[in-house]
Amino acid sequence: MSRRQLVACALTVALAACQGMPGAGSASANPPANPPAPVPANALPPVITASSDQLVGPVWQWQRTQLGSAPVIVAAAPERYTLSFDGGGRVNVRADCNRGGGSYAVDGIAMKFGGIALTRMGCPPGSQDGEFLHSLDHVARYAIDRGDLVLTLADGAAMRFRAAP
Repeated sequence: MSRRQLVACALTVALAACQGMPGAGSASANPPANPPAPVPANALPPVITASSDQLVGPVWQWQRTQLGSAPVIVAAAPERYTLSFDGGGRVNVRADCNRGGGSYAVDGIAMKFGGIALTRMGCPPGSQDGEFLHSLDHVARYAIDRGDLVLTLADGAAMRFRAAP
């Protein structure tokens, strides 16, 4: 058997094997209506519960952070410090003049943010991006309180967010 005949035979066998696979070789195979969103290889797998569905949808604007016995940090411009959750375990973040995103995981009321990648623009003096991002790194759980999102930090401090109008 010549090399050309051997290649032709192997190709015929491979094509015949593919014909038995669902959707293979047919132009009428329907692609999925909602293909899954790509997820970075290093993203934490989300554990989504019925209660975490409340996170998805609104753009949450930071209102303030109560740091235990320290004074309250009030967001000077809440629309410049936001979180927007999607159901795929991804979160979009705005921290003043910087934007980016990362992952989050929810298990019951427990919450953890994965690494958040942001642009690295120099925000103007008086920016609260440092306080905002530092607090997000320490989130331990969440709750919805009278329509507000409350993120409780590991040390007991609490960040309060309100859905954007």
